[in-house]
Amino acid sequence: MIAIFQDRDVYNDCIRKSKEANEGPDRYVHFTLDFSQNVSLPHYSRQIGPLYFLTLRNVQIFGVRVDSIPRQLNFLIDEDQTIGMDGNTTHGPDAVLSMLDWALQNYESDAYT
Repeated sequence: MIAIFQDRDVYNDCIRKSKEANEGPDRYVHFTLDFSQNVSLPHYSRQIGPLYFLTLRNVQIFGVRVDSIPRQLNFLIDEDQTIGMDGNTTHGPDAVLSMLDWALQNYESDAYT
């Protein structure tokens, strides 16, 4: 339990430093990452007739938050756009590193403005 409180204190210190150091010459940027699995969104089927009903579409969400701004970027991965057979490698290192690399290249400079 003590380790949990220590981890929380380190996390809160990182966020505090990123907010304070965003203004000075020694800038400190902190990113928070999260991967949600199988979020269901309402989706209208394109079938016409008695089988026309509201169905759920599964998406996966990868979120990157720049804590010093604060700003959050969400990547939505649709069930038919997953990586690998049956989407089993969507959470793999290639997919996560590609999304994280894109976020860092496009949003790291925004943390300094």
